[in-house]
Amino acid sequence: MILSEQLELFLPTYNRREHLERTLSQLTAPESPVRSCMLTILDNASSDGSSELIEDFAVRFPTIKHIRHAKNIGANANITRAFELARAPYVWVICDDDSFRWEAWEEIERALGTQRYDILLTRKNDLKGTSDIAKIIRQLSFLPAGIYRTSNISTGVLMNMQANIINMFPHLALSCEVLNKKGNIFLPQGEIMDKCTFDHTPAKICYTKGYDVVPHPFVQNMSWTVGFLNSIRMINDPALYVYILEHLGRHGFFGYIFSSFRANYTVYAGNALNKHFIADALPLKQKIKFYLACFCLRITTFFSSRKNKSF
Repeated sequence: MILSEQLELFLPTYNRREHLERTLSQLTAPESPVRSCMLTILDNASSDGSSELIEDFAVRFPTIKHIRHAKNIGANANITRAFELARAPYVWVICDDDSFRWEAWEEIERALGTQRYDILLTRKNDLKGTSDIAKIIRQLSFLPAGIYRTSNISTGVLMNMQANIINMFPHLALSCEVLNKKGNIFLPQGEIMDKCTFDHTPAKICYTKGYDVVPHPFVQNMSWTVGFLNSIRMINDPALYVYILEHLGRHGFFGYIFSSFRANYTVYAGNALNKHFIADALPLKQKIKFYLACFCLRITTFFSSRKNKSF
């Protein structure tokens, strides 16, 4: 198998020159197994020197293509653009602050060569030693955690990606499509993603970074948990959907909401829109658990805030 004929890479970026330089240096290093693959960098009209840095790499490495947008189209629209442009049999969309360890790459490449898989995981930190489908879909919320078969990116999937831009994880439209088709997912023994978040800017700020107007209320109040739960509504099988809801955490759906939805009360002041977004699609049993968890969160966060104010 000639890897460069099977796999292409995309890297959306905006104003993170320092992190971008580290990532590009790793991807183009002599020891990088993907050095020969086409790498398209989707530059969201950066203004911090990132564009000049990309041009420098593009001059030195003919496999690098620089596409600079005339305007910042938003991080999630840029991610969607990557999947729209993908043409090789497999596509890997990575972040501009990723770090890699290539020791486990050989098994990824062997799996690519079989052409049996619709998704190949590159990172399995969230799986905690299991192959549970709920943990896999949660892991895939991290964009570079999956290498995807391009033929699954239909016009319908692209439409779902575009519709899911507001929910932070447009690529989960493709992950859900693979689950709906009962596609094959490859779980490696090792991981090739090392440190994945050099930039510690809060996710909410990254989500709206570069906007020149006040974002839509949906965007202002969006959080990881809301975006993720909204995204997996694209799973068609009701039984699979319920199974995933109940196995996202260690203590069922109630425990997951109680731990993961806490920010809606500590950061977003109990935002009713977020609650509505999640509850709207839930089956009755999970809806009851959701509202019960929200009630408990409201009480615990209220007394916690009063206790903190007393010091």
